[in-house]
Amino acid sequence: IAASSERPCAMMRALALIVACLGAVHGSKEPATGIAFPDKFAGSSLVGTGVRTKGPIKVYAAGIYVSPMGCKVAMRKYKGTDPSSVKSAFYKDFVGGSFGKIIVLKMAMGISKEKLVGALSESVRPRMGASKDAIPKFADLLLEGCERYAAGGKASKGTELAFGLQGSAMSVTVNGKSCGSVKSAELCKALANCYFDDKSVSPTLKRSCAAGVLSLL
Repeated sequence: IAASSERPCAMMRALALIVACLGAVHGSKEPATGIAFPDKFAGSSLVGTGVRTKGPIKVYAAGIYVSPMGCKVAMRKYKGTDPSSVKSAFYKDFVGGSFGKIIVLKMAMGISKEKLVGALSESVRPRMGASKDAIPKFADLLLEGCERYAAGGKASKGTELAFGLQGSAMSVTVNGKSCGSVKSAELCKALANCYFDDKSVSPTLKRSCAAGVLSLL
């Protein structure tokens, strides 16, 4: 009797292990690149993925993570909105919301760190106000991070860069390693607007994020 009663317990433990493993690998793949993003990143929730292209070349996949409760409160007036009818005001409120956001980039191809940092710097520059003092520090953190933590000291394929945006502070990590932070509300807003203003560098990310945020509400 003891042996037979142990079998269901063993089966339950095995089932629990299978469920746990399935949950651990659960996430989303960016459709154009097939690059996977976990549902959670540093405690934040994934709301969208997209690709950055230059002509036919897929440069990197991007994922947007948000603090779920903060996002729900800030964006609650859009609850019930059809994703296909979202207007620019939605994205302005999303970028301007004080809740935490994390922009995660995963390289789909390898390029030099200088080329990547130059491209990101040139994307944020026209989106900032008169003061652009934060851009050199932003660039230096990325260059140093890639040099120290990326394979071959460059933005090689598979390299992950993450930008945590909280109020006026931007934290930067490369492959999960902290590179430091920059204090600039203008820089935080400019980087977010690279993906969410009317000249988005990744329209697929913009649309995906709108659908993800609305499903969160």
